[in-house]
Amino acid sequence: MFCLHCTLFPGLKTFLSHHCYEGTVSFLPAQHTVGSPRDRKPCRAGCFVCRQSRQQLEEEQKKALYGLEAAEDVEEWQVVCGKFLAINATNMSCACRRSPRGLSPAAHLGDGSSDLILIRKCSRFNFLRFLIRHTNQQDQFDFTFVEVYRVKKFQFTSKHVEDEDSDLKEGGKKRFGHICSSHPSCCCAVSNSSWNCDGEVLHSPAIEVRFHCQLVRLFARGIEENLNVETI
Repeated sequence: MFCLHCTLFPGLKTFLSHHCYEGTVSFLPAQHTVGSPRDRKPCRAGCFVCRQSRQQLEEEQKKALYGLEAAEDVEEWQVVCGKFLAINATNMSCACRRSPRGLSPAAHLGDGSSDLILIRKCSRFNFLRFLIRHTNQQDQFDFTFVEVYRVKKFQFTSKHVEDEDSDLKEGGKKRFGHICSSHPSCCCAVSNSSWNCDGEVLHSPAIEVRFHCQLVRLFARGIEENLNVETI
């Protein structure tokens, strides 16, 4: 038996709490891929983007194998700091009945990358506007507080960890939780969030994720082009 309030109430509680998480996101852009997160080119059977991206990646790996260049040494890490309401990474659109186009409509399953979506701290009203965009055909990335990048590797370091490192060096400085870090008088206990990785909870706030290109051969149905749906 499906209990509607069992899913609605926790979601409403999370939305009203409006917690933000302060930290640093570092990532390597996926330069071997074809396209971008906002090019409106969905991943389908026989996807051109996935095929071309794999060919370019194989060329990079051959160069690295023969010592011509190491891709990660040449490429520069990009760093984004601040307070985030959400940090999402998806290597497929994650479309469903409630969100027909998904979290990232142009994400590709086999190009060796992920779409990294950063939602910076904003008002509840603007965050609600962002969520509603997932239910229609409008671009959910078209907000000033939303950033999306196509990456092949990323790291997140909570401000807690950064503060702890600096506290150890400075010798026993008092630490504050990231949810109320803007209030100097707050002496509450340190509170960390957790990551949801495809339904599995990862309790460590610091995380490092790397994406590989087509390591697993997938046999599936359901990603074919739907001829009844008009292409926008």
